[in-house]
Amino acid sequence: MAHAEWTLFHLLENAAARDPSKVAVVDGARSFTWGEFRQQSARLAQALLEAGLRRGDRVGIWLEKSWEALVSMTAVVHAGGVYVNLNPQLKSAQVSHIMRNCQVRMLIGEAAFLRDEPVPPYACAFVRGEGCEAAPSAASTLRLEPVLAQGAEAPPVTVAREEDLGTIIYTSGSTGMPKGIMLTHHNIVVGAQIVSTYLENTAEDRLLSVLPLNFDVGMNQFTCMLRVGGTLVVQRSLLPGEILKSLRAHEITGVAGVPGVWALLLQNRKSLAREPLTKLRYISNTGGMVPGPHLEELRALLVHTRIFLMYGLTEAFRSTFLDPAEVHRGPACIGKAIPDTDVWVVRSDGTETAADEVGELIHRGPTVALGYWGDAEKTNAVYKPNPFAPPETLGRDLVVYSGDLVRRDADGFLYYEGRRDEQIKTQGYRVSPLEVEELMHGTGFVHECAAFGRKDDLLGQRIVVVCSLKPGATVTAAQLRAAVAQVAPAHLVPQDFHFLPEMPKNPNGKIDRSHLRNEYASSK
Repeated sequence: MAHAEWTLFHLLENAAARDPSKVAVVDGARSFTWGEFRQQSARLAQALLEAGLRRGDRVGIWLEKSWEALVSMTAVVHAGGVYVNLNPQLKSAQVSHIMRNCQVRMLIGEAAFLRDEPVPPYACAFVRGEGCEAAPSAASTLRLEPVLAQGAEAPPVTVAREEDLGTIIYTSGSTGMPKGIMLTHHNIVVGAQIVSTYLENTAEDRLLSVLPLNFDVGMNQFTCMLRVGGTLVVQRSLLPGEILKSLRAHEITGVAGVPGVWALLLQNRKSLAREPLTKLRYISNTGGMVPGPHLEELRALLVHTRIFLMYGLTEAFRSTFLDPAEVHRGPACIGKAIPDTDVWVVRSDGTETAADEVGELIHRGPTVALGYWGDAEKTNAVYKPNPFAPPETLGRDLVVYSGDLVRRDADGFLYYEGRRDEQIKTQGYRVSPLEVEELMHGTGFVHECAAFGRKDDLLGQRIVVVCSLKPGATVTAAQLRAAVAQVAPAHLVPQDFHFLPEMPKNPNGKIDRSHLRNEYASSK
């Protein structure tokens, strides 16, 4: 009999019980069944417990997207811990901040990442790759591969509960460094239930995992396959030809991407026209609007494929999706609320807008996260009592204020209009201008600077920096870009630089960001 769907552990138990010989994950030349997944997850869970993991402890997973990364997620849940996926592109400053912020107790990481990174001290490292000495900040270090290859299956152990904290997803915020969004096991599982329902996922699906696992949608592709017992194919190379090769070789039925992924795929437009992807049942987009011309090309080339345009925010995971039958409404249309969810468009006073009136989208439903780790002020600013709930609920019915401006037409369809705040949406990431500015100052050349986004059909937005240099400093845009790229992941590296002898100021003595945005947002 199948277990209830309370945590990822239970989803894995169900998948393994239904068909232990079914292929669960394909990672390059390696493939693993659901039975093997269950066994290796249990072994790692037991090792985590033996190393001293306690219920609720945070475990960082700093691995390349891989079989081991997927097993690590379920193993941490199996042992009662909280997994924190760390983007492999992050550099030491971001990783150290995250580990300090949520007090990571154990780390499962690549030897190449851990060898020279000055991260805060922690109890135990499980290292993938050669060299146990590669984790100098850990009190003890174990090789990950021998743990997973142990002969005897560890006994089932699960102490996590549905309402316990399951994961913390770190995303850039207005304060500069990444902020942690807390999802319960219930949030994670319900997200898989909802999305796999409207995507009509089954055990016959084979999904191509293009997005990183620290990205909420990348994680959800995995959890959807975990729920239905389908197959996840790990895709690390984002070269256009490699993506198309994987779609064909593995007879992929579904793939989620951000606008840049579809731009890459369309570089193979001649091949797509010559040899259509007849097995590709659907694609889904998130992380920004697909440029209109790209959407029309995808519709023309992927004649066997349904296109789902999806919208969400990490604070509530998914919020809306557009039924493929309505995709003619255009890329700005984000559809209607996902199942079991309410969304409203409200004015600044909390009242609901009229048809075609722009307002802020707010979200109510089972995917609403707990808030921001260790930051009550930020949490209270975004997670608020539902303005449409009866007073008898005593303010316990919470909604998320998205910060996104939308309008609802007379037929109930929602259209994205822009951001209320100044965050930059680039390459599927939300980037804080302050985080970029801190990186600029870190180069040692910059006196003052301001960062903002400019519309870009491929990236969503380009990162534009306007700066003044320190006295005597001489540096080019290319040198600044290279200096930032040495210490930051690619999505934080500015594309455009403008130099001023002095930054304009407003009457309060602050940099006049509004003036700069008006002056340079449309410049080439």
